[in-house]
Amino acid sequence: MFKNSINCLGDLFKGDSGIPRGSLILVTGAEGSLKSGFVFNMLSKYLASSSECGLYASLEETKESHLRNMESLGIKKSDRLHIFDYKDMRYEWENVEPDMIKVTEDLINFYKEKYDNLTVFALDSLNALYSVSNPLNLRKNMYRFFTMLRDKDLTTFLIMETCSSEKHVIVCTTDLIERPEYFLADGIIELGIVEANENVKRYIQIRKMRGANHSMGKHQIVVEKDGIHVFGSVY
Repeated sequence: MFKNSINCLGDLFKGDSGIPRGSLILVTGAEGSLKSGFVFNMLSKYLASSSECGLYASLEETKESHLRNMESLGIKKSDRLHIFDYKDMRYEWENVEPDMIKVTEDLINFYKEKYDNLTVFALDSLNALYSVSNPLNLRKNMYRFFTMLRDKDLTTFLIMETCSSEKHVIVCTTDLIERPEYFLADGIIELGIVEANENVKRYIQIRKMRGANHSMGKHQIVVEKDGIHVFGSVY
């Protein structure tokens, strides 16, 4: 699943492997590493050639702003990919602490009732979800959140911004150890930026993918006029 949704993405998987249907995937990386673009491009291309539908929920941007950014990357939205941006709900959250798990569950239920072929869901981003959620009992709440998503029988992509290379490594390492989503997720796709000899490259690396045989190497990703492409090793 999804291995042909981005040019040469299938080269990162071995044999007939791909992202297993029904998996819950973290897409992580520093700012500017194309996390949102990668997920949106992958979902749009996949859905454009299928009979399924998908939902992209944006907590960070309005629908209009997100689509402008995707257009600047050469990414064309599939008519089968629906976008929800929480814009109208933000005003209701000014003086209350929302139950984001319940809000997201209600959102998915609404779209599944409207589109019975909804099979794919993406949340942009976990960082924004945390910012409007109770920080207590994080591990318990994330287990509840991930369980709810799996019960919906969706292939899910959760975007999460992590430390940039300029920040202290010890802080990033501690953050990785303490975050329960790394252990709960079925897969982790890391997007990042490497610099060598004044040359800057973006990369993709599949750090974890249950049920799939995949490369562990870092492969270069670039933006072309028709969206995101995967190329050979960055080294």
